[in-house]
Amino acid sequence: MKNLLKAVAIFLGAALLLVAIVVMSFMIRGGAFEEVVSISPGACRPIEIQEGSAEDLQIDRKSGTAFLSVLDRRGIVEGQSVKGSILALPLNSQKVKLSNALYSQPQDFRPHGLSIFVADNGTETLIVINHALAGERIEIFEKQESQQLFSHVETITSPLLREPNDLVAVGPRQFYVANDSGATNGLEKAAEMIFGWGMSPLFYFDGSGLGVVDTGLKSSGGINVSPSYTELYVGETVGESIRVYRLERDRSLGEHADTINLQAGVDNIDIALNGDLWIANHTNTLALVQHFVNSDSPAPTQIQRLQILEDSGARITTIYENDGTEFSAGSVGAKYGNEFLIGSITERKLLRCQIND
Repeated sequence: MKNLLKAVAIFLGAALLLVAIVVMSFMIRGGAFEEVVSISPGACRPIEIQEGSAEDLQIDRKSGTAFLSVLDRRGIVEGQSVKGSILALPLNSQKVKLSNALYSQPQDFRPHGLSIFVADNGTETLIVINHALAGERIEIFEKQESQQLFSHVETITSPLLREPNDLVAVGPRQFYVANDSGATNGLEKAAEMIFGWGMSPLFYFDGSGLGVVDTGLKSSGGINVSPSYTELYVGETVGESIRVYRLERDRSLGEHADTINLQAGVDNIDIALNGDLWIANHTNTLALVQHFVNSDSPAPTQIQRLQILEDSGARITTIYENDGTEFSAGSVGAKYGNEFLIGSITERKLLRCQIND
């Protein structure tokens, strides 16, 4: 009996130790102990968004217009019936005025990630993830150079689409899709979050069908492509890194060339004119979860610039960082001229910040 009790005590002790290790590992990866430093390169001013929050945005640098994926995401968390929109913000005007960017849109439209492709003839294609109640969809909008608004031209569906987060267009009907999760049940979802298992797939739509081109990503939060369309960048939120892939001449996926560690939960990625990556990070994902539960609990925002150097790897610079009291849950940062925009998962506003350096 004494030996049995001893064995039980050893088993329970080992089990408790294992649980403690798992919990501590989860908290460390979640950024629970990360210190937040206040950093801003210049003055920031808010731009109010009445309709909801701009979780993602894309800048058409030719026209100087930012297109915002706007949805009342907190309303969704609270179980409300909401409908989103794509708004346009002219960046070269002294007057701040948001306007509808779409001439027509699907009835059940709840946008997430979006991307713009401009053809040689000036035709612009806007491709958007739609978390429709009827199922995940990809919506394609188009406008000619002479037109002001995008018209809806196509809806793409596939049984492969599960929890798409972001996409990037590499042609008028070609795009890559990054996915939040690859889990098919609750246990797999828990393994993704707690143990950091890589289960997310990377999809490519080649103009005729959607297919899996890579697997094992650790929750893909953002994706973008180099200005030359020779490299694809995929952010891993749980993996706290960016995967760099080569693209072939036909823009199909080439080799996985590199992984760049950032030590923060990567969200959306924007590409500046010079090819630098502007990355929105969640430095404390546990605070982000708490922020969803309680809007009064702030979640940190961090914007970093990543310069890929030919001879010395990558240079990472923190451009903006705040504990969330100024701007919570920042999910995208995009540079335009001597300023940059920050969008949020939940904030009903943008930040428009000057770059003094």
